[in-house]
Amino acid sequence: MSVLAKFDNSKLLFLEYFSLCFMLISLPTFEAPKNIFLILFVTFATFRQIINLRVWKAWDWVFFAYILSAFLSTIFAGISPGDEWKGFRVLLTFICSGWLISRSNYSKKQIIWLFWIAILSVVPPLFWGLYEFLISHSKSGLQLHSVGHQNHSAIYLSIIFGACSGALISCLPSTNQLKKVLLSILTLFLLGGIIVGESRIALGISFLIFIIFSFVQKDKYFKYHLFFLILLAVVSIGITKPAVIQKQYSNQKNNNILAGRQEIWNTTIEAAKLYPLFGIGIDNRANITEDQIKASVEKHGQIYNPINYDFHFKHAHNFYLTQIAEKGLIGASVVLFFILYWIRTLINSFCTTRNSEYARCLWYGSFSAWLTSFGIGFFNTTFHHEHGILACFFLGLHLAYLNKNTT
Repeated sequence: MSVLAKFDNSKLLFLEYFSLCFMLISLPTFEAPKNIFLILFVTFATFRQIINLRVWKAWDWVFFAYILSAFLSTIFAGISPGDEWKGFRVLLTFICSGWLISRSNYSKKQIIWLFWIAILSVVPPLFWGLYEFLISHSKSGLQLHSVGHQNHSAIYLSIIFGACSGALISCLPSTNQLKKVLLSILTLFLLGGIIVGESRIALGISFLIFIIFSFVQKDKYFKYHLFFLILLAVVSIGITKPAVIQKQYSNQKNNNILAGRQEIWNTTIEAAKLYPLFGIGIDNRANITEDQIKASVEKHGQIYNPINYDFHFKHAHNFYLTQIAEKGLIGASVVLFFILYWIRTLINSFCTTRNSEYARCLWYGSFSAWLTSFGIGFFNTTFHHEHGILACFFLGLHLAYLNKNTT
């Protein structure tokens, strides 16, 4: 009997699950533990998958194609040496985490525990972030400690808000009043964090998620009640004019609605023209120089005007332009297929939400991750690092449920 076959599978499963739980707890709060537990989870889960070989399904090939295309963009990176291998390692880790969770074959109880751990783990760092921003003034914006920049923290909060509001809507048919009250408080707390975070697109996507979730409910009374609450929230925001609204007014007044993004996008578009097939390499957007962009512009018979370009920001502030520039047409095509296949899975599996509160929670969590990542992605760089891990987690968790119910 081989060494792998002799290994106690139950102990390996325990180590894998333990690592995943503590990774989720650490994800928005502790930098080093987060990375350690993530690596441990991927290691243990990969080892267990090797022992328990299972037939690949469609999603396995989608994950594999995503990784393979990223690998090709790395070895054929237009700008090399750069940060392409570092970027590939980060991508490999968070994509593999979602892939391995989808193949985990966890029990229903294990899956739902993971769902709640992911949501509740954001509460302590959100309290701390609010304290640092509003009370001690040690931060210039609301930040979750391990997530960092306020825009990235807002993306993370938006995903969690969607999952939490979905859980709230899912439990409405329940008679557990305490659960409804606690989830309502938590949902409002998360929404408050997003408002304080001053991310206009994150706030808009969060409201959109809530509205979409309300319309998929069959209870007409609940729809009217929810519509009234949303209207009340919008009116309250309009009257109190929080910083996020004042920020929008200021940008409009200064004729800067995109907050300088147009110049950043121009730079990224020109960078994409340098190496159109495989791209400049993952995370190499920060390594683009003004001389390269100037040469590219003049090569296409245009006059270079430095006012139209921005080199101060290390990322493109647009998920889609980032994919085209860093991965080229081949890599970006695979990413687009990944996005479309994800929403196709959500549409085809919507019928499962009628099965149970548990099924609804997982569907809402996955949809929230999809809409937040690829909706905010039009105006910011999403689906990477902490919020990339979180998005892949909710995708993997939903797929794990679907795999368990189709085998």
